[in-house]
Amino acid sequence: MNQKLLFPVVTLLLGGSAGFLIGKGGKSDPSAAEITAESLSRSSRAASTSDSVAAKGSASRPRSVDEIYQTPGQIQRMQSLLDYYSSLSPEQLEEEAKKLDGIPMPERIMASYVLFAKWAETDPQSAMAFSDKMGFTGMFVKPTIMQSWASVDPVAASKFYSDNPSQFAMMGMFGGRGGGGPMGNGAASIIASEWAKQNPEDAMTWAKSLNGAEKGNALSSIVSQVAKTDPEKAMQLASTMEGDDQSRANRQIAEALGAKSWGDAEKFIAGLPADQQEDARRRAFDGLAGKDPFEAAKQLTTFADDEQRMRATATVAEQMSRENPQEAFNLVVSSGVTSDDAMRNVMMNYSRQDSKAALAAIEQIPAGDMRDTAVGTYVFANNGTDNSQTFALAESITDEGDRQRALMVSSTKWMAADPVAAKAAIQQSTSLSDEAKTRIIESEGNMRGWGGRGRGR
Repeated sequence: MNQKLLFPVVTLLLGGSAGFLIGKGGKSDPSAAEITAESLSRSSRAASTSDSVAAKGSASRPRSVDEIYQTPGQIQRMQSLLDYYSSLSPEQLEEEAKKLDGIPMPERIMASYVLFAKWAETDPQSAMAFSDKMGFTGMFVKPTIMQSWASVDPVAASKFYSDNPSQFAMMGMFGGRGGGGPMGNGAASIIASEWAKQNPEDAMTWAKSLNGAEKGNALSSIVSQVAKTDPEKAMQLASTMEGDDQSRANRQIAEALGAKSWGDAEKFIAGLPADQQEDARRRAFDGLAGKDPFEAAKQLTTFADDEQRMRATATVAEQMSRENPQEAFNLVVSSGVTSDDAMRNVMMNYSRQDSKAALAAIEQIPAGDMRDTAVGTYVFANNGTDNSQTFALAESITDEGDRQRALMVSSTKWMAADPVAAKAAIQQSTSLSDEAKTRIIESEGNMRGWGGRGRGR
């Protein structure tokens, strides 16, 4: 299947929400190591029974994906896709998967995710087998299949994973801390997280049987999942771990507590070994900032380390700017921190929410690094129509490299709206060299070749 971009997008944007498609949570004996192929197939197909019965009783079932996408409303379309795919057998789902290339890309993204998530509920082994025929893109499908499978039968999913480790060797290469959905986690983490929702003790037993990084990642996923709803339970699980696995678990618990109660988080952190407290406090602060950035702002003065305070300020400012960008701007300016990230995070939201107010705020900043960062971000994020004003603002940036990049961005937007006026302004500019002017005009706003790193500060 020619879907080089489809499945990375699907798993990154939608993969983390596979649980909403299933909602079934049977428990299995984690000691059942000798699960046969027949029992795997039987257990994975069992979830389809109720859906098939319901399908027969529905007179309004859509008859094809093409018909579904003639229906107004994206939510209705998604519900129709669920209804449609739930009525199909694994063999029919495979035939539908072969048709995905013929669907326009926006519709294909939605249909592909729903199809593979549903297929993994009803017959995960055939879904896995199909993904093996998809070439490179097959690896992007496997996380969704594995998560959907593990959500209904984690024991069977774990057995398949143990028997076929090479199929999942490339999973976990994508995404940063926290994973960003299945795409950013390895198969062991996905299975462990889903299992923890049903039976965390059994999930722990399985995770501890693993080796190396997959063991640590699985244990971490379990604690992270449990800590969201039951921090006390997560503490009990963490107490059975050792070394780095326990330290990582404690950081996750601290973050969950920070989002619930800063006081409880501080008490928990105070009881940790001294060498774990700083990282745990940082994670607890992240939790607090995500839940209540205005309360988190009150804690900024408690950071003695300048680097930690800069990072914390950037975190709070980004969260705060979603609700009140002016207050977030004031926080950054008054804090005395020189972090580019803090101002960049604020101005990105501010310029898109209220470009006039953002511009007025920039005028309050004296010349220097902070103003350059604010202006550069404003030029990039602002979608206003006064291109001449934005171009002039870009010219005011003091750093040469930043100024050139901002002018390129401004020129690109201006040329799209009024190429004649944009070219005239570029020719008259005293901030651009003749070579730069020629490059911009000849490229007609094409930004390729104008990238690169920012200031080396």
